[in-house]
Amino acid sequence: MLNVYDFLKYRPELYKQFTCKDMLFAYYECPQVRMVDDIYTHYNIFTFDISGRKRFHRAGKSWLFEPGNGLLMKKGAFYQEMYFGGDYRSVSFYVPDNYLRKLIKEYHKFNNNKLLPTQPTEPIIELDLSETTKHFLQSIIAYFSEQSPPTEEVLEQKFYELAFSIMANPANQNLISYLNSIADQSKTSLFDVIESNYMYNLSLSDYARISNRSLATFKRDFKQLFNTAPAKWLIEKRLDYARTLLATTEKNISQIVFDSGFENNSHFSRIFKEKFGASPVHYRKEQNHSIMA
Repeated sequence: MLNVYDFLKYRPELYKQFTCKDMLFAYYECPQVRMVDDIYTHYNIFTFDISGRKRFHRAGKSWLFEPGNGLLMKKGAFYQEMYFGGDYRSVSFYVPDNYLRKLIKEYHKFNNNKLLPTQPTEPIIELDLSETTKHFLQSIIAYFSEQSPPTEEVLEQKFYELAFSIMANPANQNLISYLNSIADQSKTSLFDVIESNYMYNLSLSDYARISNRSLATFKRDFKQLFNTAPAKWLIEKRLDYARTLLATTEKNISQIVFDSGFENNSHFSRIFKEKFGASPVHYRKEQNHSIMA
């Protein structure tokens, strides 16, 4: 899968961008040429739609992204669907976990708040944008049109103003809850990464990168957590997920192969039959027959 952070960072001649304290600020116009792209990021993304529309699909749910919308996209994999015929523009801030830990702790310290108990949140969190937030956002967008780039100090201060204004909005408690969960952990939860992304066709190196681990550390921690090798666990988990889709949806086999993280139909059909004793087509027919009986 394409890492959207790498895609943007290594094309500075195509997409306006700034780097600041391991973060990437990017302004881009319609970088997607296909109707649907499957991509991932090892950074969390604050993204804001300026014009045009996209739809993001993740964990079986969808979010429509329209002008004036803001989202926090947790790191991991997702599908983005382009609406052609419009001038799509957006600005995004790619932020690593360690910076978000610093950010939320300083926010609570500044506001004399304590880290409250966290609640489960969606993989994509919709942000409520106040007029103050929009003002701070526009002040950052203006830098992309200037000939001389701002200093890192200026960029960091502007990002702090933007982020603090979002967090201060009572309507964004889901964001606070997610940031609190990051602050509670000394390192990225491997369980959360795997359970949220097993259905995507990511490599083990991709999973390691999302979890902020080397490949060797990822494999070791995975074995300790799940008591099996990651490749074996992923195949079993994807097969079970595909079986659920066969029994509960009307999606065709090719779509189920894609949605379950398998590379091609033939490989999927072979290992599905090895585990469940029937081809995907026959398994679905058997399920439909048992329902009708």
